[in-house]
Amino acid sequence: MKAMDDESADRKEWQELARNSRYLKEKGLMIYVIPSYRYADKRIARFLATHFFNVGIMRFSDEDYDDFRQCIFIGNKKSGKHKEFNQKLFDFLVQMESDDFVMEKVSPINLFVNANKKWTVPTGIEELKTFYTKLVNKSDNVEAIRHSKGFNAFISRSKPKQLVIGGNPILPLNQGQLALLLASGAVNGEIGRDENYHLVQGLEIVSKVTEEEKKTHDNGSTSTVTKTRTKREVSVKIINPSGLVRKLV
Repeated sequence: MKAMDDESADRKEWQELARNSRYLKEKGLMIYVIPSYRYADKRIARFLATHFFNVGIMRFSDEDYDDFRQCIFIGNKKSGKHKEFNQKLFDFLVQMESDDFVMEKVSPINLFVNANKKWTVPTGIEELKTFYTKLVNKSDNVEAIRHSKGFNAFISRSKPKQLVIGGNPILPLNQGQLALLLASGAVNGEIGRDENYHLVQGLEIVSKVTEEEKKTHDNGSTSTVTKTRTKREVSVKIINPSGLVRKLV
C-alpha cells in the first residue's frame, strides 16, 4: 500500500484486493483498509459492489482520521458464479473521493462499534488429510545432492557476476541504461588508450517533477490530485589527451 504523501511507491490497493479475494472463502469476511479517496477508484468500487454483501463502511475516529485519512470496508464474500451488482453501494463508494462526503456520510469507527453491528465468519475445514513421513540419515543424501544437476545449476547461478567492459553495444544506450552504468561505476575512470584515451566522470542527476490534475465531480465540487514522479538525467564529463573538457548532458 501507499500513504497519501508517499512519493516512492506505487499504488497497490487494487492488486491486493483482487489477489486476496481469490483466496477468500465464499461467505468469508473481508476487512479492507485503504485511504478513503481510493474507494472512488471505479475498479475498486465496482469489485466491492459486485463481490461482497452485508457491507459496512467506517472511517477512522475523528482523533486519527486527519492524520491517516483511512476508511475500513467490511463485508462477506458472495458465493456462486453469478453475482448481482449493488448499484447503491457503487454510487456511494465513488463519492468517497470528497473529504466532505466522507466526513458527513461515513460513520467513525467508535460510533460504528457502539451500533453493535456483527458479521459471521464461516468455519474452516475441520478434517485434515493424513500424510506420512519418515526420518532419514542426512549423510545418505549428501552424494545425491552433490551430483544433482539442479543443485549444480543453482550454484552456478548463485555465483556473483563480474562486470565486463568492452566492445560496442548492439543498440544505442538510452538514459536508463546509462544510469545503470553510472550506478555500477562503469562510466567513471580511464577509458581507451593512446589517442583514444579519456578520463570520464559520470553523474546521475535525480529530481522530482510535480503534476496537478483537477477533477470536477457531479455535485459541482472540484478536487486536485497531485502526482510526483522521479526524473533521472545523465551527465558525463570527458577529458581527452589534449586537455579538452566536454560535458555531455
